[in-house]
Amino acid sequence: MTTNRPFSDRVTHEKALFKAIARVANKLRNFVRLLWGDPSFLVMSWLARFVAVRETVARRGSYEPSGTIEATVMHAVAGVCPVESPAQVAALIRANGYYEGFSLRPDILAGLLDFAQTNPCYVNRNPDHPFYIDDREQLEQTLGAPILVAGYLDSHESCAAYQAMRADNYLLDVASQYLNHRAVYMRGELAWGFPAPNTLEQKLKMARVYHCDINDYKTIKFFFYLSDVRAGDGPHVYLQGTHLHRRFRHQWLGQGCASICDRTLVDIYGSERVRIVTGPAGFGFAGDPYCLHRGTVPQHSSRLLLQLEYGMNPYRIWYFSGL
Repeated sequence: MTTNRPFSDRVTHEKALFKAIARVANKLRNFVRLLWGDPSFLVMSWLARFVAVRETVARRGSYEPSGTIEATVMHAVAGVCPVESPAQVAALIRANGYYEGFSLRPDILAGLLDFAQTNPCYVNRNPDHPFYIDDREQLEQTLGAPILVAGYLDSHESCAAYQAMRADNYLLDVASQYLNHRAVYMRGELAWGFPAPNTLEQKLKMARVYHCDINDYKTIKFFFYLSDVRAGDGPHVYLQGTHLHRRFRHQWLGQGCASICDRTLVDIYGSERVRIVTGPAGFGFAGDPYCLHRGTVPQHSSRLLLQLEYGMNPYRIWYFSGL
């Protein structure tokens, strides 16, 4: 004698099937997009997930430092440049996956803040919904929902302070020495994160779970807090050393590591590797975005973050993570 499967079980099974089909379809669309957009990026995105490949490509570079750097957008701590030389910073990133300790000059910080106040940003990075930051609360009332993030899309490229950072010889030398190739500017972002509840789906979409970015065989990202960021204000978090020490399964998954529970990754790599980065407005840090990292959801105050990414090769297409 047979019995019919309960209706609720059939619905659950069908939903799971539709989700699986959607995932496969999404992967196929992404494959076609990359193949059409830039085949060299497609090949790289597969190979660069493996530590041995990344390190081999970097070792084959031949960058030679340019010598004394006479000016920088950083605070002058000793003489005209920060205490840590580009070589020292690159060595620390090579060892740990990240470096903390940059500090923007007051005029550069003021220029970026002025841009953020006087130019429209976009609700959840949607180009169809611009607004000025001072109007956020009123807009949230109109929308009937909190705004999670707001980015300036590419408009920050017109900011003189940003252009000074993008072309800064000190940052370029740090990037080039870490990559062992002359650094190629890829892209940057200026974006707000606001205190608001996030679902798991939203955290995945906005890079607020542990993940890695693969935009070249090796890249480096510079981050600058443009607002004070304490423990509850959405700080950046690294799993120290995971740019070099990564389980093979996680290398194979590449950016798919974002699907693994944060707690699981911390248990695997060790809670002693967790590094929470806090600092005042103007504080900066750099990291290899292949190192597992995440942004956190602001709980108390809004966070304004600037990031710039440099790689070895120019591509016509790339992935972009919010943090």
